[in-house]
Amino acid sequence: MIGVDGGARAAAPLGLTLHLIVGDFDTLRAEEVDAFAAQGVRVARSPHDKDATDTELALLAACDEGASRVEILGALGASGGRSDHSLGTIALLAHPRVRAVDCSLLDATSRIRLLTAPVRFASDAAAGAVISLIPWGGGATVSTERLRWPLQREQLHEGSTRGLSNESLGAPFVEVHDGSLLISEGPNLRDQKQKE
Repeated sequence: MIGVDGGARAAAPLGLTLHLIVGDFDTLRAEEVDAFAAQGVRVARSPHDKDATDTELALLAACDEGASRVEILGALGASGGRSDHSLGTIALLAHPRVRAVDCSLLDATSRIRLLTAPVRFASDAAAGAVISLIPWGGGATVSTERLRWPLQREQLHEGSTRGLSNESLGAPFVEVHDGSLLISEGPNLRDQKQKE
């Protein structure tokens, strides 16, 4: 369990025990860093002027530790509303070292993964969940099963929103025949409508 700079504060309320904290600590105060170190948490301090975000450094640290699966919690909300950080964090899914790891980004409403052909992905998304398919780095040829609007070896073009806001019919499959595809498994629309 790795805490990324000020995001390390979220571990205790979630009942998570940190093993490592990573960052330039511009959002985690020095006394907080010292408190983590006193608890036996390893500290990997990076310079403020660097060529990678704290999230990238933490992700690479997880790879160095031999992780086969990585879930980045609060991945898109932790950037303080900065869209450049959110986009950069999504782009980390295509990092050459990360492609060998089952990596996903989690926030309060969705999970995002990068699928690269050839792959057949089984989602555990419940019926009614929003499933969005976004070509990444060019077009992607895609087939789906158990989605409201199925695809059969169809081309999703980069820059098009055709794959957004599909709906799971329960445990859908997505097969990428060619290219790379971001899949976002989102909130259950039926549950949201009942709450409204």
